[in-house]
Amino acid sequence: MNGELVRIVKIMRVKHGGDISRYDESFLLKSVEKRMAATSRATMAEYCTYLSEDNGEAEAFLRSLNITYSEFFRNPLTFAVLEQRVLPRLIEKKLESGSAEIRIWSAGCAAGQEVYSVAILLDELLLARQISLAYRIFATDIAETALSSARNGVYDAAAVQNVQLKHIRSSFSEQNGSYTIARRIRERIEFSFYDLLDERSTSPPGSIYGDFDLVFCSNLLFYYTPAIRKFILNKVCHSLSDGGYLVTGEAERSILETINLDEISPMSGIYQKSQACKVMI
Repeated sequence: MNGELVRIVKIMRVKHGGDISRYDESFLLKSVEKRMAATSRATMAEYCTYLSEDNGEAEAFLRSLNITYSEFFRNPLTFAVLEQRVLPRLIEKKLESGSAEIRIWSAGCAAGQEVYSVAILLDELLLARQISLAYRIFATDIAETALSSARNGVYDAAAVQNVQLKHIRSSFSEQNGSYTIARRIRERIEFSFYDLLDERSTSPPGSIYGDFDLVFCSNLLFYYTPAIRKFILNKVCHSLSDGGYLVTGEAERSILETINLDEISPMSGIYQKSQACKVMI
C-alpha cells in the first residue's frame, strides 16, 4: 500500500477511530484525491497533516467512502431475467410448497431505487396473475441519510427517466414533478441500518433468521479488500435459503468466481445457491 495511504489509515484509526483498511487500495486513493481537490491540498503529505488536525475533514472523508449512488432498473438484463425467470420461479415454488411469503434482502440499498425496482416487478407479477402471496423485503444500509430518502420513496423526474411508462403508471403517483412509490409497495419494505461487516450477526436483526429467497448485494464488493469480500459473500451465502438467488453488479462477476454459485443466465449477475455454498479462501 502507498506509504502516505498507510499513514492516512493510521491517522483515521488512532485519531478518529475509523478503520478504513477494509477498503480496496485503488478506491481509497481515488477518495483521497477527491478530498485533496475539495480541500485544496496539493500533496498527500499536506492532506495527511490536515486530516490529522481537523475532525470535520475526517468525518467528510468517512462520508465519502459510503457510496450511495443507485438507479431504478440499473442493469436491464439483470431485471429482465428477474422478471421473466427468477421471480416467477419463486412465486411458483412458494405456491407449491404452501410457504407463507417470499423473503428478499437488499444489502446496501442506498436511496431505495434497487429495492423498489424488484418490488415493482414482484407486485406487478402478483397482480397480473391475481395471486395472493405475501412478500417482505428487508433493505439495509449504513448511510442514515440514504435510508431516510428511501423510506420516503419520493424521486424527481431525472431519477425515473429510464423507468418504463407501465411501471410509472402502476407503481408511482406524480405531483408537481415528484414521483412517489405507491403505498402498497412501500408497506412491504422494511428499511433499517445494518452493517454488513458486523461479525456478530449473519443477517439483519429485523429478519430474525435470514432464510432469504433472493439477496441483492450489488455494486459494493469491489470497494473492499479481497478478505472483506469473502467475509461478505460468506455472510450472504449463510443467509440464503437452499436454491435462493444472489444478485450482484456487472463489475463483480469476476469476484463471484471464488464462490460455489451457478450463474443462471450468462452476463446476468444472478447466481443460484447450491447445497454447499462457501467462499473459497
